[in-house]
Amino acid sequence: MFVSVSRALAIVALVGTMVGALTTGKSAAGGFVTGLALVYCSFAVGIVTVILAEKKSMKAAAVALAASYPVKILVFTGLLLLAPIPEDFRNGWLLAGAVLGLAVQLVIETRIITRQRILYFDSVG
Repeated sequence: MFVSVSRALAIVALVGTMVGALTTGKSAAGGFVTGLALVYCSFAVGIVTVILAEKKSMKAAAVALAASYPVKILVFTGLLLLAPIPEDFRNGWLLAGAVLGLAVQLVIETRIITRQRILYFDSVG
């Protein structure tokens, strides 16, 4: 999943940055790639959380993933508000990069998960 999402977001970043640069200029390209990078960082934190927790158990991985969502929301909201993002990057292109990145990530994750065979685990133990 990590490789599929990373590859797709790299393509989206390249295309979106080029479109932004050609239509609006440097500020559009910078805003787009900044928004996409924030979404990618959030995705990567989730993947690392699951990889580390699944070494203990699948239940621990599920708990860690669920617990990481509110933390990621707080941290990345803080980054959006407080990070030293150049003012000319804070535009509609930043939002477009973030929304498009999130949409691509969710579509790929959904396709991968719905095609997997899900084992049935007993809740005892």
